[in-house]
Amino acid sequence: MEFILKNKIKLIYTKTTSNLTSISISIDAGACKEKKLLGVAHATEHMLYKGTKKRNEEKINKDLSKIFGFQNAMTNFPYVIYYGTMLNEDLKNGIELFSDIILNPIFPSEGFQEEMNVIVEELKEWDEELEQYCEDRLFFNSFSERRIKYPIIGISEDLQKIKLKDIQQFYRENYLPHKTSIAIVSSLEFEEVKNMVERYFESWVSIYEDNSKENISYENSNFGFYRDIKDGINTCKVQIIFPINDLSYNEIKALRIFNEYFGEGVNSVLFDTLRTKNGLVYDVLTKISYEKYIKLYKITYSTSKENLDKSLELINECINKIDMFKKDISDNDILDFIKSIKLKRWFREEQNIILAKELSTYSTMFGDYKTYSDEFNNIDFINKNYILDVAKKVLKNKSIQVISN
Repeated sequence: MEFILKNKIKLIYTKTTSNLTSISISIDAGACKEKKLLGVAHATEHMLYKGTKKRNEEKINKDLSKIFGFQNAMTNFPYVIYYGTMLNEDLKNGIELFSDIILNPIFPSEGFQEEMNVIVEELKEWDEELEQYCEDRLFFNSFSERRIKYPIIGISEDLQKIKLKDIQQFYRENYLPHKTSIAIVSSLEFEEVKNMVERYFESWVSIYEDNSKENISYENSNFGFYRDIKDGINTCKVQIIFPINDLSYNEIKALRIFNEYFGEGVNSVLFDTLRTKNGLVYDVLTKISYEKYIKLYKITYSTSKENLDKSLELINECINKIDMFKKDISDNDILDFIKSIKLKRWFREEQNIILAKELSTYSTMFGDYKTYSDEFNNIDFINKNYILDVAKKVLKNKSIQVISN
């Protein structure tokens, strides 16, 4: 259920039977809100932990360790989230602590440059993860204007330019109550939870007026084949993306069903073709990224340099043969695909923190947390002709990135 506080913060509550409570606070202050300096959103997330009006950094870290069994913060393109799991009895303390961090940062100059140095080092490590590096190069090569062209963490040139005043300005313009969604999954009663949130968050009033309407432009990809060299690797990493920003919600549901057939798991067309029958890959992964600002269907795998061309040829053959979907798949198969989608979703939601994160971020990205659960609405009535039409629509344009030595 959802309750909107007087200052327009959205509180999303889900009842559970666990002795643990999970909380996720999502704010529409991700990397795509940056105007000039790339990386200022992530830097702001870091600086919130450097001190508040009542706690210094050491006290914040001590209280986080005392209250939460697990906690973290993360900046993404569409949002920044602050989240954690604690005992039910500690929820009030957890809410108070997060409210202090988010509402009362002082952005001290002491330690600021050291924190920026940490982020620069983090950027260097960012490129060490091969799959992330492959995606970053693909986005850089495929887009001209979109923020996702560059890493969430920013670029070195801009990180060197960021001043404390830039972080303070980003905070003032983007950390706003009406841009905030708080999801809590708990066995505590709703009224008790609501009273805690109101007590610590309802006083949050912004002096910054944000009346602008955001117009998101999903720039078409520069469709093509891109190859970059990275020393010290013994394999080729491949990522292929297909734009899905013009799909409706129902078409996304159809794509999820098709992906169960085409790319999900050991029985999928891609796995059967690339690994089982030809032994070219260890695994092939697909992902539907339908987040705000991104909206891409992805295929990712690793293979040897000598098998690269053959693997790409086989993927093209799989795409060209998707009409076989109508012949190979029965209505019962489709019901099994839907069952698999639901099973994997509900299995993930056994971790309350996952559910809290999904509810809060969907609220931020789409303006309504119910969009998350609505992904299952009427899914059982989607027929295979519709699924095939959506698959053809998605798979007609692609960009390919290869990273090799």
